[in-house]
Amino acid sequence: MTQGGSAATDSLRAVLDSVFAGRDYNWVEKPDPLATLWHWFEAVRRWFTELGDTHPLLFRLILIGMLLLVLATFAHAGWVFLRTIRAGAQNGGALPEVSAQRRDQAWFRREADRLAAQGRYAEAIQADFLALVLALDALRLLKFHPGKTPAEYGMEARLAGRAREEFGELVRKLYGYAFARRPCGPADFAAWRAQAVPERYAPTG
Repeated sequence: MTQGGSAATDSLRAVLDSVFAGRDYNWVEKPDPLATLWHWFEAVRRWFTELGDTHPLLFRLILIGMLLLVLATFAHAGWVFLRTIRAGAQNGGALPEVSAQRRDQAWFRREADRLAAQGRYAEAIQADFLALVLALDALRLLKFHPGKTPAEYGMEARLAGRAREEFGELVRKLYGYAFARRPCGPADFAAWRAQAVPERYAPTG
């Protein structure tokens, strides 16, 4: 090769080296975070394929076992879901179980004051509602039962027009504070207490 040809080759190589040294040609292989997962997946797939070719009976047994496992998982999930739904339906937003035979209206009133003093206003409202229900039961405006929900008391209460509306509003507030987790502070409890006075309610007629 002539000296001129060698110089031209070196010049071309120098130009190419300068071009490929640019940032656009700085090729770096980025690690794939899922590479290991895909590697294992491919290995399992190959193993199943080879197993199906060499041991077809064992292959079928494994597939049946996997299918039964999937069905059992779905069956268990469905059973848990149904139990949750039934428990919610049976509870229906019921108040906490209490022994009203041993705890009268005054006890629940004091309990509401104690809870409010601790800043537990939503719980205080629940106790105060039970005090009101027991007071209305004594007036024969409704019938107390530990298994009843606030909504049931609202429907069965024998109250005059305005009193019935106010009692229904109390029930809605109770659901909002105690069950829907609406914020409840001292002002909310004070407003509730002012409305939850047994003397505000009178028999229909």
